Amino acid sequence: MAEVDLAGVRALAVTRHEALRSVLADRSGTFVRGGARQNWRALREGRVAPDSALALLVGGSVGSLLTSNGAEHARLRKPMQTHFTRRRVEALRPRVEKLADDLLTQMDGAESADVKDRFAWPLTVGVLVGLLGVDEEDAPVLGDIARRVFELSDPGVYAEANGFLRDLVAKRRAAPGDDLVSALAAADDATAEADRLGDARIAANLVLLVIAGFETTMGTLANGVRALLTHPDQLERVTGGEVEWATAVEEILRRHTSVSLLPAVFATRDTEVAGVPVPEGEMVLLAYAAAALDPAAWESPDEFDVGRDARGHLSFGHGPHLCLGAPLARLELNVALPRLFRRFPDLALDNAHGPGSAVPVESWMMTHPRQLWVRPHGTGAHPAPEPR
Repeated sequence: MAEVDLAGVRALAVTRHEALRSVLADRSGTFVRGGARQNWRALREGRVAPDSALALLVGGSVGSLLTSNGAEHARLRKPMQTHFTRRRVEALRPRVEKLADDLLTQMDGAESADVKDRFAWPLTVGVLVGLLGVDEEDAPVLGDIARRVFELSDPGVYAEANGFLRDLVAKRRAAPGDDLVSALAAADDATAEADRLGDARIAANLVLLVIAGFETTMGTLANGVRALLTHPDQLERVTGGEVEWATAVEEILRRHTSVSLLPAVFATRDTEVAGVPVPEGEMVLLAYAAAALDPAAWESPDEFDVGRDARGHLSFGHGPHLCLGAPLARLELNVALPRLFRRFPDLALDNAHGPGSAVPVESWMMTHPRQLWVRPHGTGAHPAPEPR
């Protein structure tokens, strides 16, 4: 456990693998999500503004999977789990492959390109557009929403996001298509009135899907490209066939997850985690990146080893709140990375843009560079060291 200061807000962070796994798996009601006005002592005592971006993020005023527990969480999750299936995700494979191929074709003539702007961003947002049935011209709205949520500096983004997605649900009720939103709306219409979620709750869960399905995957894709380019020996192991791409992707997810620290669960009683006292009402942050570096869980945990058996990493969470979007993220990474390095076997970091190009995004929750400049056809220059 570690004490963290979030712009004057004190919290405890679970930094060890087994401790984090235990907190995530809790079904006893010791650790709960949402209900911040009741469950977060600092908010109850007026030490945190109720309209702050952090309070709105963890508050759970409009129920979603992120801020619900127990039976209510299961009720909200069931429609998403029923309709956001592996089959639906696998059906997106041709779209993901075509998107990736088209974007790489557009990069082919470039001497230098920001791989986040030219590949990772349009790929991940393009997949979401297809999954949700969003009009192409509205695609940039999705990426902007996710970015602003993770910057945690704009409380108004939540109302904007919910409004955008409630409008989308209403549109798909009126004119259904072959997309997830239409399926969720149709299923809700067919449900007994007392059990219906309604547009607000469907939209709240879709906001979570947009956040979790875009920024996180985009960031991990960028991190993975950088990790492979700064570890040419590891890149050779996968491009040369020694290691399967699927195995390498799991190591990227473990060692270079874009999710550094997520809020939050609240202790409903005095307890302890890893021998550290956690008083009632404490906000507990989930330190995924730190847990990936736990030497008790991984041998040489800071080493990037594409052949490592990284199964059991916590990058998608664990327990009742295990990320529903994990199959989609894995699909995107397992399509994008092999295609990128097969299309550009001499791909190299472009160090002409200086160290500023590797500055991380402004978010204590996320870890990935603002830009990632590469030369698609190589430079022969030695890669710059990876930022710490």
